[in-house]
Amino acid sequence: MIITALQRKGNNVVIIFDDREPITFDYRTVLDNGLRKNDTIDEKFFERLISESNFLKIKDSAFRLLGRRHHSTSELRIKLIKKKYPKEIIQRVLSDLTDNNLLDDEQFAIAYLEERLVKKKIGVNKLKAELFKRGIDRKIIDKVLLNVDSQLSYDQAMELAQRKMMSLRRKELDEKKLKSKIFLFLTSRGFESELILKVLNDLNPENE
Repeated sequence: MIITALQRKGNNVVIIFDDREPITFDYRTVLDNGLRKNDTIDEKFFERLISESNFLKIKDSAFRLLGRRHHSTSELRIKLIKKKYPKEIIQRVLSDLTDNNLLDDEQFAIAYLEERLVKKKIGVNKLKAELFKRGIDRKIIDKVLLNVDSQLSYDQAMELAQRKMMSLRRKELDEKKLKSKIFLFLTSRGFESELILKVLNDLNPENE
């Protein structure tokens, strides 16, 4: 096939051929391969050009998503698939980002843990479920959760329990019902049963 014309449109170039419909390529693909009018290319080279162009476009899309916030590999894959990009090229992009340390599930999990644990005051169980939902491997989750400060978790659970107690006292509940509701509340926040029982044992309604 012969290139009969090239038309620059922003970051793309529309290439017109003598024997097929015009195709839009990423400008960098055209530049890197030195494509010009009257060049003759075969089918194999044509397919490679399409693959290279798609790779660059998908990588740019991935960079835009990563520029907004951290993503796990799974999250990024799902968003790129929703854009209807070829799955095999999406995998190439993800592998490239991972190889260049631009995509790292362990670092994502660490950053996510710090954000949710410290600012949102949620427990290990909920953290584990949320990381798993974001496609993080169980081994990475277990490794990252080893860094959770048990004293910090206790202090956060105690703070939440005390706040909950203050709001429940208006209902004039007896101690058993009061602690039962606090237990359910802390469970919903993702704290482990053993930690909750310790908090309840240390919590003294009479002194609140």
